[in-house]
Amino acid sequence: MKTLILIISTLFLISCASSSSSKENPKGPSFSYEELESAEKVHLPSLQYIEASDNIRLAYREYIPKQIMAVLIFYHGGGTYSAGGYQHIGNGLSNRFDILVITPDIRGHGDSGGERGDTPSPEQVFDDIGVFIRYMKAKYPQKPVFLGGHSSGGGTILNYSSFKKREKVRGYLFVSPHLGFRSKTEIENPPNPFTTVKTDFFVKNAMFGTHGNSKAVFFNYSKEVLQRTKNISAITVNMSNAQTPASPKEQLQELNLPTAVWIGKEDEVLDATKVISFFKENNPKSLTKIVEGEKHLSILLTVSNHIGPWIHDILQ
Repeated sequence: MKTLILIISTLFLISCASSSSSKENPKGPSFSYEELESAEKVHLPSLQYIEASDNIRLAYREYIPKQIMAVLIFYHGGGTYSAGGYQHIGNGLSNRFDILVITPDIRGHGDSGGERGDTPSPEQVFDDIGVFIRYMKAKYPQKPVFLGGHSSGGGTILNYSSFKKREKVRGYLFVSPHLGFRSKTEIENPPNPFTTVKTDFFVKNAMFGTHGNSKAVFFNYSKEVLQRTKNISAITVNMSNAQTPASPKEQLQELNLPTAVWIGKEDEVLDATKVISFFKENNPKSLTKIVEGEKHLSILLTVSNHIGPWIHDILQ
């Protein structure tokens, strides 16, 4: 019976992921870096490191305000890292809202250790999140800790919210969250898909457990972006499974903590209306907002102006 269920779910994966699979290379970038590149430079803290349970060094940056009201651990999106625009969130919240922000590099990304784009298992990524939560709670024992993520970082923290060994946090916040193919919230038939997926690797891994460490999701980052940043070009089946919500509808329904989501109206990857509707239908108490004029990346420049007041309201 378990084998039958596994095969059915695997076939479902093939049908749902086929729209993002292609033998041809995309013609151009999926979204614009223009706003991030032209934005005023902000403070980028020095890297710090913490050790994971398997002794891998995890890199992070810490934005410390003069007075600390709360702590936010915020995760980056697919294939990028903590200095890929997330410094605007860190500076905005620490300077204007007294919120301490740390932005980790997921293992295999940025300056964190581990094979590029890989993880021994999806659960190891969730365990890494727990390491950061415990560390921040020990360092600031009287301060509430919030967990947030952008793009597939949002998918990662939604998966963490249903992880059996998860640590308690005060609330969850999502910025342009990529909730995976099961949510059906992506823009349909985009001219330049963000990813190319080798679905057969997911199938073989689901059936035989043989391809967890195989590169299977390839990002449509230009050669120029890959050369001048620490972005990576691909992630493995295991990493993709960590970042892709297993059951987004049920996971949101079971999320009984303060929850908020913001997405730019001009998002090039996700359908903003579908994302907001998905949250409203499955987590009616969540705060939802479509931000006028913002895109998938440009929202990083301004979203602190929305996150800060929301956290303050939660703590009043």
